[in-house]
Amino acid sequence: MPSLTAYTIPRAVQFGKEQMENIKECLDELARNTGAWSILLTDTAGQLIDIHGRIDKKNAEALAVLITGSYAASAEFIKILGKDKDAHFSNFSLETTDYSIFSTIVEEVLILNVAFGNEVKVGIVRVFADEARHALLEIVREALSTNADDKDTNLRLADNDLNQLLNDEFEKLIEFKT
Repeated sequence: MPSLTAYTIPRAVQFGKEQMENIKECLDELARNTGAWSILLTDTAGQLIDIHGRIDKKNAEALAVLITGSYAASAEFIKILGKDKDAHFSNFSLETTDYSIFSTIVEEVLILNVAFGNEVKVGIVRVFADEARHALLEIVREALSTNADDKDTNLRLADNDLNQLLNDEFEKLIEFKT
């Protein structure tokens, strides 16, 4: 018999035209200041908000889902290790021999991801990403205040349903590659 698990799906943020223009300006400035290869802005539900740089939309949409999964896994890891059930984190990163990815959380609603070459110091990216995070925070708060009636949605799934959902999404990602 499958067990039931409760999940909270974060509310989606809806941005107006002016807010999207402000987001684009913010990402443009971040790219100029850091020399980033690519910048992805996603929400914590896996939706791609905006992209900048050397990545096509199809790959960016697939990455948005993966980034969200990484964020969710990291959040659970922190909760398991921490004594505080409401523990949150603000940044996570990946470093390889050729490039690095720095991600920062904006108001537990957005994830700002910056991919850059190893010729750029991660400290520089952190500083400018933090400035961008503050600018995005203002935009998010404005958008949330205009959508104040939206609530988080609670969803109960049987473990089998969750496994099927994950398998379906994985199949979609594989189809992107072929």
